[in-house]
Amino acid sequence: MSNNIFVLLYYKFVDIADPKFETTQHKLVCTGIGLKGRILISEEGINGTVAGHRSELRQYVEYMNAHPSFGGIVFKRTPAGKMPFPKMIVKYRPEIVTLGKKVDMKKTGQYLTPKSMHQLFERGEDMVVVDMRNNYEYEVGRFDGAIQPNTVKFYELPEKIKNLKIDKNKKVVTYCTGGIRCEKATALLAEEGFTDVYQLEGGIVKYLEKYPDGYFIGKNFVFDERMTTNGDSKSGQKVLSKCAHCKKSSDRYIDCAKPDCHQLFICCKECDKKHNGLCPVAVKEKLVL
Repeated sequence: MSNNIFVLLYYKFVDIADPKFETTQHKLVCTGIGLKGRILISEEGINGTVAGHRSELRQYVEYMNAHPSFGGIVFKRTPAGKMPFPKMIVKYRPEIVTLGKKVDMKKTGQYLTPKSMHQLFERGEDMVVVDMRNNYEYEVGRFDGAIQPNTVKFYELPEKIKNLKIDKNKKVVTYCTGGIRCEKATALLAEEGFTDVYQLEGGIVKYLEKYPDGYFIGKNFVFDERMTTNGDSKSGQKVLSKCAHCKKSSDRYIDCAKPDCHQLFICCKECDKKHNGLCPVAVKEKLVL
């Protein structure tokens, strides 16, 4: 049944001697089990999101734990309701999360468990909380008081981080969806001279498992057909964003219907119908034509 579908989110930084071979092998394993999702493999490791029934995911976790390179991964599991991926994609990439800059992965920030993160908020810790996701993810949900470097793509971070007006000796706490972007982001912060840097272990996903009505407010953006999670919690029902057209409160994402655009944007149902699924730029171009 579709309500037995779950999603596993995971990553591991580990040296892979032959990532292209591993990519081919991994595709065979995943399709053989019956999983769907998206996995990136490179010389630096693996980054994946896969979906399937409990029994299928159990097979996959067993395979990964027995693998000489991928054992010991902490998987983040969330219910999906229905299959959120159309197919299984496994690709080789030069980086499993594209920063576009080499950083020293031995200088990543200190891990904060979800409990430790929650306690920092509870006692009003003097800190700067930085969202290391992109601006459209931050728009629909974020930790209370968090700032965002105004990135549209993660590889913009090395340049954008220079514009962060933060005391480099201040406590900086970072977070992202599942933790992987913070690994590179905190190493980058260390290179930029920040001295007291932390990262939320397991990301938003793990925090929401323990504190669905905690200090994360709004929806958690995810890169599959669900678009967002955390909608059933009290904090998740708070709408932080606005329709790109009419500016009314909305957290409904759609993909621009213009074939050469496909811009992901927030659009209420009324404006979706009124503008035939087009984003504001596409509507303006149409009017000019």
